[in-house]
Amino acid sequence: MVRVITLLLLISPLSFAGDNEVSIITKGTNNQITTKQIGNGNTTNILCGANSSGSVPGSNYTSHSCTNAVWNVSVDGNSNSVRMYTVWSNNIGNESTITIEGNDNYAYIDQDEDDNTVTVTQTGNNKYSKIFFFGDDSDITVNQYGTGTHNSYIYGNGIAHNNSVNVIQYGSGNKDADIFFYSADNDVDLTQYGTGAHVANMKFYTTDYNVDVTQLGSTNQTYTATFNCTQNCTKTISITQQ
Repeated sequence: MVRVITLLLLISPLSFAGDNEVSIITKGTNNQITTKQIGNGNTTNILCGANSSGSVPGSNYTSHSCTNAVWNVSVDGNSNSVRMYTVWSNNIGNESTITIEGNDNYAYIDQDEDDNTVTVTQTGNNKYSKIFFFGDDSDITVNQYGTGTHNSYIYGNGIAHNNSVNVIQYGSGNKDADIFFYSADNDVDLTQYGTGAHVANMKFYTTDYNVDVTQLGSTNQTYTATFNCTQNCTKTISITQQ
């Protein structure tokens, strides 16, 4: 049995002791968890299997196992908040990476089934990313950078298996992306950039969609779609807004 938890807490010379907080609760085998914080007022909470009493304040999560997880958190800045959880069911082989450089950012990952890979990168200030996923074998990447306020929320229910998502948000304009999966085997590439305020909202109810959406420029852009076609569908969509 191999059980590895590596905790590296780095505090800048201007920080006061105890200014950064790290909380890790683990229950399982062959897990590798690494966390690093540089700066002031940062908080990282990691649950790779909660106990029966629910050790995180405000939680009532029941006991389960977390096996072969590889989790990495790196924070460089001030007043950032990280949540990395598996709290609902036994799970195997999940990989998660959160990298934050900047201030006042929030990153939340909760993936509760097997063999998912999630990467969140935030560079800049006031970025928000939440991933709440209950499917298997999915690959999710979110990159947020620039001076704008950027928000992304990705959800997958219990049958949302084999989905692939790549979200890129950058530029000075505000960006908002919400993607919901109630089906399997979909592929989404969403890029939002420029000085405009861009909004995208997508819901998937049937399988085998390949969606590529780009929102760019200084004009505000909005894209909303519900994917539920079941007959005579090519299911390949590419949208560019300028």
